[in-house]
Amino acid sequence: MNFSERLSPGPGTDPLTEQAIGGTVRLLCQVRIAILAFALMLALLDGMGWLGVFLVVLAAPFSFVPALSWETRGRYYARNGIMLAGDIVVAVSVMLPLTGSPLMPVYAAATAALWGLFAGLRLALLMAAPLCLYQLTAYDDGWRGLVTGIAGAGLTVVMTWTGTHLGRSLRRQARTSADLASARADQAALAERLRLARDLHDTVAGDLAGLALTTRGLADRLGREGVARSTVALAHQLGDAVRSAHQHTRAALGELRDEPDGVAGPVTDLARRWTERTRTPAQVSIAPGVDDVVGAGRARHVRAIVTELLENVRKHAHASGVEISVTAADGRIELLVSDDGSGLPAAAPEAQGSRGAQPRGESPRAPGAGYGLRGLRERAALCGGHATWTRGPDGGTVVRVLLPVEPAAEPRGSTELAPNPAAQPPALRRAWTAEVA
Repeated sequence: MNFSERLSPGPGTDPLTEQAIGGTVRLLCQVRIAILAFALMLALLDGMGWLGVFLVVLAAPFSFVPALSWETRGRYYARNGIMLAGDIVVAVSVMLPLTGSPLMPVYAAATAALWGLFAGLRLALLMAAPLCLYQLTAYDDGWRGLVTGIAGAGLTVVMTWTGTHLGRSLRRQARTSADLASARADQAALAERLRLARDLHDTVAGDLAGLALTTRGLADRLGREGVARSTVALAHQLGDAVRSAHQHTRAALGELRDEPDGVAGPVTDLARRWTERTRTPAQVSIAPGVDDVVGAGRARHVRAIVTELLENVRKHAHASGVEISVTAADGRIELLVSDDGSGLPAAAPEAQGSRGAQPRGESPRAPGAGYGLRGLRERAALCGGHATWTRGPDGGTVVRVLLPVEPAAEPRGSTELAPNPAAQPPALRRAWTAEVA
Protein backbone atom coordinates (compact mmCIF):
# COMPACT_ATOMS: atom_id res chain seq x y z
CA MET A 1 0.00 0.00 0.00
CA ASN A 2 1.48 3.36 -1.03
CA PHE A 3 1.38 6.65 0.84
CA SER A 4 -1.54 7.94 -1.23
CA GLU A 5 -3.64 4.89 -0.35
CA ARG A 6 -2.85 5.18 3.36
CA LEU A 7 -4.03 8.78 3.46
CA SER A 8 -7.13 8.27 1.33
CA PRO A 9 -10.32 8.24 3.41
CA GLY A 10 -12.63 5.28 3.36
CA PRO A 11 -15.93 5.00 1.51
CA GLY A 12 -18.37 7.79 2.09
CA THR A 13 -17.34 10.47 -0.39
CA ASP A 14 -20.24 9.70 -2.68
CA PRO A 15 -22.16 12.37 -4.62
CA LEU A 16 -24.70 12.67 -1.81
CA THR A 17 -21.89 13.38 0.67
CA GLU A 18 -20.30 15.92 -1.66
CA GLN A 19 -23.57 17.82 -1.97
CA ALA A 20 -24.20 17.65 1.78
CA ILE A 21 -20.90 19.17 2.90
CA GLY A 22 -20.28 21.38 -0.14
CA GLY A 23 -21.54 24.61 1.45
CA THR A 24 -19.47 24.15 4.61
CA VAL A 25 -16.38 23.25 2.58
CA ARG A 26 -16.72 26.46 0.58
CA LEU A 27 -17.19 28.52 3.77
CA LEU A 28 -14.05 27.10 5.43
CA CYS A 29 -12.06 27.54 2.21
CA GLN A 30 -13.18 31.16 2.04
CA VAL A 31 -12.05 31.67 5.64
CA ARG A 32 -8.64 30.27 4.74
CA ILE A 33 -8.43 32.52 1.65
CA ALA A 34 -9.19 35.59 3.77
CA ILE A 35 -6.46 34.62 6.27
CA LEU A 36 -4.02 33.96 3.40
CA ALA A 37 -4.62 37.50 2.14
CA PHE A 38 -3.71 38.80 5.61
CA ALA A 39 -0.65 36.51 5.69
CA LEU A 40 0.48 37.97 2.37
CA MET A 41 0.41 41.47 3.84
CA LEU A 42 2.33 40.30 6.93
CA ALA A 43 4.95 38.65 4.72
CA LEU A 44 5.50 41.89 2.86
CA LEU A 45 5.50 44.11 5.95
CA ASP A 46 7.57 41.93 8.29
CA GLY A 47 10.44 41.45 5.92
CA MET A 48 9.94 37.79 4.98
CA GLY A 49 10.09 38.93 1.35
CA TRP A 50 9.63 36.52 -1.49
CA LEU A 51 9.73 33.43 0.76
CA GLY A 52 6.56 34.49 2.55
CA VAL A 53 4.89 35.49 -0.71
CA PHE A 54 5.84 32.14 -2.25
CA LEU A 55 4.37 30.19 0.68
CA VAL A 56 1.09 32.08 0.52
CA VAL A 57 0.79 31.72 -3.26
CA LEU A 58 1.59 28.03 -2.96
CA ALA A 59 -1.19 27.52 -0.42
CA ALA A 60 -3.85 29.54 -2.25
CA PRO A 61 -4.89 26.84 -4.80
CA PHE A 62 -5.56 24.35 -1.99
CA SER A 63 -8.37 26.65 -0.82
CA PHE A 64 -9.37 28.44 -4.01
CA VAL A 65 -9.88 25.39 -6.25
CA PRO A 66 -12.05 23.31 -3.84
CA ALA A 67 -14.16 26.39 -3.10
CA LEU A 68 -14.99 26.70 -6.81
CA SER A 69 -15.32 23.07 -7.90
CA TRP A 70 -16.20 20.94 -4.87
CA GLU A 71 -19.49 19.69 -6.35
CA THR A 72 -17.76 18.32 -9.46
CA ARG A 73 -14.33 17.39 -8.08
CA GLY A 74 -14.94 16.91 -4.37
CA ARG A 75 -14.64 13.12 -4.49
CA TYR A 76 -11.23 13.47 -6.13
CA TYR A 77 -9.98 15.99 -3.58
CA ALA A 78 -11.20 13.97 -0.60
CA ARG A 79 -9.79 10.64 -1.79
CA ASN A 80 -6.47 11.76 -3.27
CA GLY A 81 -3.73 11.13 -0.72
CA ILE A 82 -1.19 13.27 -2.58
CA MET A 83 -3.44 16.32 -2.40
CA LEU A 84 -4.17 15.71 1.29
CA ALA A 85 -0.45 15.38 2.04
CA GLY A 86 0.24 18.53 0.04
CA ASP A 87 -2.43 20.40 2.01
CA ILE A 88 -0.72 19.36 5.25
CA VAL A 89 2.64 20.69 4.04
CA VAL A 90 1.34 24.03 2.78
CA ALA A 91 -0.86 24.50 5.88
CA VAL A 92 2.20 24.24 8.14
CA SER A 93 4.22 26.43 5.78
CA VAL A 94 1.60 29.18 5.73
CA MET A 95 1.77 29.39 9.51
CA LEU A 96 5.34 30.77 9.23
CA PRO A 97 4.28 34.27 8.14
CA LEU A 98 1.38 34.08 10.61
CA THR A 99 3.61 33.24 13.60
CA GLY A 100 2.65 35.38 16.57
CA SER A 101 -0.52 36.61 14.91
CA PRO A 102 -3.95 35.86 16.44
CA LEU A 103 -4.95 34.54 13.00
CA MET A 104 -2.53 31.61 13.22
CA PRO A 105 -4.77 29.46 15.50
CA VAL A 106 -7.79 30.56 13.44
CA TYR A 107 -6.18 29.29 10.23
CA ALA A 108 -5.18 26.03 11.94
CA ALA A 109 -8.69 25.57 13.35
CA ALA A 110 -10.39 26.24 9.99
CA THR A 111 -8.01 23.84 8.25
CA ALA A 112 -8.56 21.10 10.86
CA ALA A 113 -12.35 21.52 10.62
CA LEU A 114 -12.12 21.26 6.83
CA TRP A 115 -10.18 18.02 7.07
CA GLY A 116 -12.61 16.64 9.63
CA LEU A 117 -15.52 17.22 7.25
CA PHE A 118 -14.42 14.67 4.67
CA ALA A 119 -11.48 12.73 6.12
CA GLY A 120 -13.02 11.29 9.29
CA LEU A 121 -11.92 11.89 12.87
CA ARG A 122 -8.87 9.59 13.04
CA LEU A 123 -7.31 10.66 9.76
CA ALA A 124 -8.12 14.33 10.41
CA LEU A 125 -6.44 14.19 13.83
CA LEU A 126 -3.38 12.60 12.24
CA MET A 127 -3.30 15.35 9.60
CA ALA A 128 -3.80 18.08 12.23
CA ALA A 129 -0.95 16.83 14.46
CA PRO A 130 1.74 18.95 12.69
CA LEU A 131 -0.43 22.06 13.15
CA CYS A 132 -0.73 21.36 16.88
CA LEU A 133 3.00 20.70 17.28
CA TYR A 134 3.93 23.87 15.44
CA GLN A 135 1.68 25.99 17.66
CA LEU A 136 3.18 24.44 20.80
CA THR A 137 6.64 25.61 19.70
CA ALA A 138 5.84 28.83 17.80
CA TYR A 139 5.33 31.20 20.73
CA ASP A 140 7.91 32.80 23.00
CA ASP A 141 9.28 30.96 26.01
CA GLY A 142 7.46 31.44 29.27
CA TRP A 143 4.08 30.64 30.70
CA ARG A 144 2.25 33.05 28.41
CA GLY A 145 3.67 31.46 25.25
CA LEU A 146 3.12 27.94 26.59
CA VAL A 147 -0.51 28.63 27.52
CA THR A 148 -1.14 30.31 24.16
CA GLY A 149 0.37 27.37 22.27
CA ILE A 150 -1.62 24.84 24.27
CA ALA A 151 -4.81 26.83 23.72
CA GLY A 152 -4.15 26.98 19.95
CA ALA A 153 -3.43 23.26 19.76
CA GLY A 154 -6.52 22.49 21.83
CA LEU A 155 -8.66 24.66 19.56
CA THR A 156 -7.30 22.77 16.55
CA VAL A 157 -8.25 19.41 18.11
CA VAL A 158 -11.71 20.67 19.08
CA MET A 159 -12.34 22.02 15.58
CA THR A 160 -11.23 18.70 14.09
CA TRP A 161 -13.84 16.93 16.20
CA THR A 162 -16.43 19.62 15.39
CA GLY A 163 -15.81 19.35 11.65
CA THR A 164 -16.11 15.57 11.77
CA HIS A 165 -19.41 15.59 13.64
CA LEU A 166 -20.75 18.44 11.51
CA GLY A 167 -19.97 16.40 8.40
CA ARG A 168 -21.76 13.38 9.84
CA SER A 169 -24.79 15.48 10.73
CA LEU A 170 -24.93 17.01 7.26
CA ARG A 171 -24.69 13.58 5.66
CA ARG A 172 -27.45 12.18 7.86
CA GLN A 173 -29.64 15.15 7.03
CA ALA A 174 -28.99 14.72 3.31
CA ARG A 175 -29.79 11.01 3.46
CA THR A 176 -32.97 11.72 5.41
CA SER A 177 -34.01 14.30 2.84
CA ALA A 178 -33.26 11.87 0.02
CA ASP A 179 -35.28 9.14 1.74
CA LEU A 180 -38.21 11.51 2.21
CA ALA A 181 -38.04 12.58 -1.43
CA SER A 182 -37.91 8.93 -2.51
CA ALA A 183 -40.89 8.13 -0.27
CA ARG A 184 -42.88 10.99 -1.74
CA ALA A 185 -41.98 9.85 -5.26
CA ASP A 186 -43.03 6.29 -4.41
CA GLN A 187 -46.33 7.55 -3.00
CA ALA A 188 -46.94 9.63 -6.12
CA ALA A 189 -46.10 6.65 -8.31
CA LEU A 190 -48.43 4.41 -6.31
CA ALA A 191 -51.26 6.92 -6.62
CA GLU A 192 -50.69 7.13 -10.37
CA ARG A 193 -50.60 3.34 -10.67
CA LEU A 194 -53.90 3.05 -8.81
CA ARG A 195 -55.43 5.72 -11.03
CA LEU A 196 -54.29 3.87 -14.15
CA ALA A 197 -55.61 0.60 -12.72
CA ARG A 198 -59.03 2.14 -12.09
CA ASP A 199 -59.12 3.67 -15.57
CA LEU A 200 -58.13 0.38 -17.21
CA HIS A 201 -60.70 -1.52 -15.20
CA ASP A 202 -63.49 0.91 -16.01
CA THR A 203 -62.71 1.19 -19.74
CA VAL A 204 -60.43 -1.26 -21.51
CA ALA A 205 -60.96 -4.31 -19.27
CA GLY A 206 -64.74 -3.96 -19.34
CA ASP A 207 -64.85 -3.41 -23.10
CA LEU A 208 -62.63 -6.43 -23.73
CA ALA A 209 -64.78 -8.61 -21.47
CA GLY A 210 -67.89 -7.62 -23.42
CA LEU A 211 -66.11 -8.09 -26.73
CA ALA A 212 -64.97 -11.58 -25.69
CA LEU A 213 -68.58 -12.60 -25.01
CA THR A 214 -69.69 -11.08 -28.31
CA THR A 215 -67.05 -12.90 -30.37
CA ARG A 216 -67.87 -16.20 -28.66
CA GLY A 217 -71.53 -15.74 -29.49
CA LEU A 218 -70.63 -14.80 -33.05
CA ALA A 219 -68.56 -17.95 -33.54
CA ASP A 220 -71.37 -20.13 -32.13
CA ARG A 221 -73.96 -18.48 -34.36
CA LEU A 222 -71.83 -18.87 -37.47
CA GLY A 223 -71.40 -22.56 -36.66
CA ARG A 224 -75.14 -23.10 -36.21
CA GLU A 225 -75.96 -21.33 -39.48
CA GLY A 226 -73.64 -23.56 -41.48
CA VAL A 227 -71.16 -20.89 -42.51
CA ALA A 228 -67.92 -22.09 -44.10
CA ARG A 229 -65.51 -23.72 -41.67
CA SER A 230 -62.75 -21.25 -42.52
CA THR A 231 -65.00 -18.37 -41.50
CA VAL A 232 -65.95 -20.11 -38.24
CA ALA A 233 -62.29 -20.82 -37.55
CA LEU A 234 -61.49 -17.16 -38.17
CA ALA A 235 -64.21 -16.15 -35.69
CA HIS A 236 -62.76 -18.52 -33.08
CA GLN A 237 -59.29 -17.04 -33.65
CA LEU A 238 -60.71 -13.58 -33.18
CA GLY A 239 -62.36 -14.68 -29.94
CA ASP A 240 -59.10 -16.25 -28.70
CA ALA A 241 -57.20 -13.04 -29.46
CA VAL A 242 -59.75 -10.93 -27.58
CA ARG A 243 -59.71 -13.28 -24.57
CA SER A 244 -55.89 -13.23 -24.57
CA ALA A 245 -55.92 -9.42 -24.62
CA HIS A 246 -58.42 -9.45 -21.74
CA GLN A 247 -56.18 -11.78 -19.73
CA HIS A 248 -53.17 -9.56 -20.36
CA THR A 249 -55.14 -6.53 -19.25
CA ARG A 250 -56.23 -8.29 -16.06
CA ALA A 251 -52.62 -9.30 -15.38
CA ALA A 252 -51.51 -5.70 -15.90
CA LEU A 253 -54.22 -4.56 -13.49
CA GLY A 254 -52.92 -6.96 -10.85
CA GLU A 255 -49.35 -5.73 -11.29
CA LEU A 256 -50.43 -2.10 -11.11
CA ARG A 257 -52.32 -2.64 -7.87
CA ASP A 258 -50.00 -5.11 -6.16
CA GLU A 259 -46.41 -4.23 -7.04
CA PRO A 260 -44.07 -6.97 -5.77
CA ASP A 261 -40.83 -6.33 -3.90
CA GLY A 262 -37.35 -7.36 -4.96
CA VAL A 263 -36.10 -9.07 -8.09
CA ALA A 264 -35.82 -12.84 -7.57
CA GLY A 265 -39.46 -13.70 -6.91
CA PRO A 266 -41.08 -11.23 -9.32
CA VAL A 267 -38.72 -12.02 -12.24
CA THR A 268 -39.23 -15.75 -11.72
CA ASP A 269 -42.99 -15.22 -11.62
CA LEU A 270 -42.84 -13.07 -14.77
CA ALA A 271 -40.96 -15.81 -16.60
CA ARG A 272 -43.40 -18.47 -15.39
CA ARG A 273 -46.45 -16.54 -16.56
CA TRP A 274 -44.76 -15.75 -19.86
CA THR A 275 -43.93 -19.43 -20.35
CA GLU A 276 -47.53 -20.45 -19.65
CA ARG A 277 -48.81 -17.90 -22.13
CA THR A 278 -46.34 -18.50 -24.97
CA ARG A 279 -45.43 -22.18 -24.40
CA THR A 280 -41.78 -21.13 -24.77
CA PRO A 281 -39.60 -22.26 -21.85
CA ALA A 282 -37.79 -19.52 -19.95
CA GLN A 283 -34.87 -20.28 -17.63
CA VAL A 284 -34.09 -17.91 -14.77
CA SER A 285 -30.88 -17.58 -12.75
CA ILE A 286 -30.77 -15.04 -9.90
CA ALA A 287 -27.51 -14.67 -7.98
CA PRO A 288 -27.89 -15.21 -4.22
CA GLY A 289 -28.35 -12.00 -2.29
CA VAL A 290 -29.33 -9.81 -5.24
CA ASP A 291 -32.44 -8.61 -3.41
CA ASP A 292 -30.21 -7.39 -0.56
CA VAL A 293 -28.28 -5.15 -2.96
CA VAL A 294 -30.92 -3.95 -5.41
CA GLY A 295 -33.03 -1.12 -4.04
CA ALA A 296 -36.76 -0.78 -4.56
CA GLY A 297 -36.38 1.70 -7.40
CA ARG A 298 -33.86 -0.37 -9.34
CA ALA A 299 -35.91 -3.53 -8.78
CA ARG A 300 -38.90 -1.82 -10.39
CA HIS A 301 -36.79 -0.94 -13.44
CA VAL A 302 -35.36 -4.47 -13.68
CA ARG A 303 -38.87 -5.98 -13.67
CA ALA A 304 -40.04 -3.55 -16.35
CA ILE A 305 -37.00 -4.29 -18.53
CA VAL A 306 -37.49 -8.05 -18.24
CA THR A 307 -41.16 -7.67 -19.18
CA GLU A 308 -40.33 -5.61 -22.26
CA LEU A 309 -37.56 -7.97 -23.41
CA LEU A 310 -39.76 -11.04 -23.03
CA GLU A 311 -42.51 -9.38 -25.04
CA ASN A 312 -39.98 -8.48 -27.72
CA VAL A 313 -38.90 -12.13 -27.89
CA ARG A 314 -42.52 -13.23 -28.18
CA LYS A 315 -43.28 -10.82 -31.00
CA HIS A 316 -40.12 -10.97 -33.10
CA ALA A 317 -37.58 -13.64 -32.15
CA HIS A 318 -39.50 -16.90 -32.94
CA ALA A 319 -37.36 -18.50 -30.24
CA SER A 320 -37.67 -21.94 -28.70
CA GLY A 321 -36.09 -20.91 -25.39
CA VAL A 322 -35.10 -17.87 -23.35
CA GLU A 323 -32.50 -17.52 -20.60
CA ILE A 324 -32.54 -14.75 -17.98
CA SER A 325 -29.72 -13.97 -15.55
CA VAL A 326 -29.52 -11.27 -12.87
CA THR A 327 -26.29 -10.68 -10.92
CA ALA A 328 -24.81 -7.86 -8.85
CA ALA A 329 -21.11 -7.07 -8.61
CA ASP A 330 -18.91 -4.00 -8.13
CA GLY A 331 -21.87 -1.73 -7.39
CA ARG A 332 -23.71 -2.66 -10.60
CA ILE A 333 -26.69 -4.81 -11.49
CA GLU A 334 -26.28 -6.90 -14.62
CA LEU A 335 -29.26 -8.32 -16.46
CA LEU A 336 -28.73 -10.77 -19.33
CA VAL A 337 -31.59 -11.97 -21.53
CA SER A 338 -30.61 -14.48 -24.24
CA ASP A 339 -32.77 -16.26 -26.81
CA ASP A 340 -32.11 -18.78 -29.57
CA GLY A 341 -34.38 -17.13 -32.09
CA SER A 342 -33.83 -15.49 -35.44
CA GLY A 343 -31.20 -13.11 -34.11
CA LEU A 344 -30.38 -9.60 -35.18
CA PRO A 345 -31.29 -8.57 -38.72
CA ALA A 346 -28.48 -7.99 -41.17
CA ALA A 347 -29.11 -4.25 -41.16
CA ALA A 348 -28.72 -4.00 -37.40
CA PRO A 349 -25.39 -3.04 -35.83
CA GLU A 350 -23.47 -5.71 -33.98
CA ALA A 351 -23.96 -3.87 -30.71
CA GLN A 352 -26.46 -1.14 -30.03
CA GLY A 353 -25.82 1.01 -26.98
CA SER A 354 -28.42 2.64 -24.85
CA ARG A 355 -27.39 6.09 -26.03
CA GLY A 356 -26.86 5.18 -29.66
CA ALA A 357 -28.95 6.81 -32.32
CA GLN A 358 -31.17 4.64 -34.42
CA PRO A 359 -29.71 4.24 -37.91
CA ARG A 360 -31.79 5.32 -40.85
CA GLY A 361 -33.52 2.56 -42.68
CA GLU A 362 -33.15 0.17 -39.78
CA SER A 363 -35.33 -2.87 -39.91
CA PRO A 364 -38.41 -2.57 -37.69
CA ARG A 365 -37.25 -5.71 -35.88
CA ALA A 366 -33.79 -4.37 -35.16
CA PRO A 367 -32.94 -3.62 -31.58
CA GLY A 368 -34.03 -0.16 -30.75
CA ALA A 369 -36.89 -0.12 -33.21
CA GLY A 370 -40.28 0.70 -31.79
CA TYR A 371 -41.27 2.52 -28.65
CA GLY A 372 -40.77 -0.45 -26.31
CA LEU A 373 -37.02 -0.86 -26.74
CA ARG A 374 -36.56 2.87 -27.10
CA GLY A 375 -38.17 3.16 -23.69
CA LEU A 376 -35.87 0.40 -22.44
CA ARG A 377 -32.79 2.39 -23.48
CA GLU A 378 -34.25 5.52 -21.93
CA ARG A 379 -35.04 3.64 -18.72
CA ALA A 380 -31.47 2.33 -18.49
CA ALA A 381 -30.02 5.79 -19.17
CA LEU A 382 -32.31 7.28 -16.52
CA CYS A 383 -30.67 4.97 -13.96
CA GLY A 384 -27.18 5.88 -15.16
CA GLY A 385 -26.74 2.57 -17.00
CA HIS A 386 -26.87 1.29 -20.55
CA ALA A 387 -28.15 -1.59 -22.66
CA THR A 388 -26.47 -3.45 -25.53
CA TRP A 389 -27.69 -6.01 -28.09
CA THR A 390 -25.32 -8.59 -29.56
CA ARG A 391 -25.62 -11.78 -31.60
CA GLY A 392 -25.37 -14.91 -29.50
CA PRO A 393 -22.48 -17.35 -30.08
CA ASP A 394 -24.97 -19.99 -31.30
CA GLY A 395 -27.41 -17.60 -32.93
CA GLY A 396 -30.21 -15.63 -31.39
CA THR A 397 -29.80 -12.38 -29.47
CA VAL A 398 -28.17 -11.48 -26.15
CA VAL A 399 -29.33 -8.31 -24.42
CA ARG A 400 -27.08 -7.01 -21.64
CA VAL A 401 -28.33 -4.27 -19.32
CA LEU A 402 -26.06 -2.70 -16.70
CA LEU A 403 -27.55 -0.49 -13.98
CA PRO A 404 -25.73 1.03 -11.00
CA VAL A 405 -27.21 0.11 -7.64
CA GLU A 406 -29.04 2.79 -5.70
CA PRO A 407 -26.66 4.66 -3.36
CA ALA A 408 -28.90 4.10 -0.34
CA ALA A 409 -29.05 0.35 -1.06
CA GLU A 410 -25.34 -0.16 -1.56
CA PRO A 411 -23.84 -2.20 1.31
CA ARG A 412 -20.77 -1.14 3.23
CA GLY A 413 -18.75 -4.10 2.08
CA SER A 414 -18.17 -5.59 -1.31
CA THR A 415 -21.21 -5.90 -3.50
CA GLU A 416 -19.89 -8.90 -5.37
CA LEU A 417 -22.40 -11.68 -4.94
CA ALA A 418 -21.70 -14.13 -7.70
CA PRO A 419 -19.42 -14.60 -10.71
CA ASN A 420 -20.47 -12.69 -13.78
CA PRO A 421 -21.73 -15.17 -16.39
CA ALA A 422 -20.79 -12.73 -19.16
CA ALA A 423 -17.13 -13.25 -18.29
CA GLN A 424 -17.26 -16.77 -19.76
CA PRO A 425 -19.72 -16.86 -22.66
CA PRO A 426 -19.34 -20.62 -23.37
CA ALA A 427 -20.55 -21.42 -19.86
CA LEU A 428 -23.46 -19.03 -20.00
CA ARG A 429 -26.08 -21.65 -20.79
CA ARG A 430 -24.79 -24.09 -18.20
CA ALA A 431 -24.96 -21.35 -15.52
CA TRP A 432 -28.65 -20.78 -16.11
CA THR A 433 -30.14 -23.83 -14.46
CA ALA A 434 -33.41 -22.78 -12.80
CA GLU A 435 -35.95 -23.62 -15.46
CA VAL A 436 -39.44 -22.32 -15.06
CA ALA A 437 -42.03 -24.71 -16.45
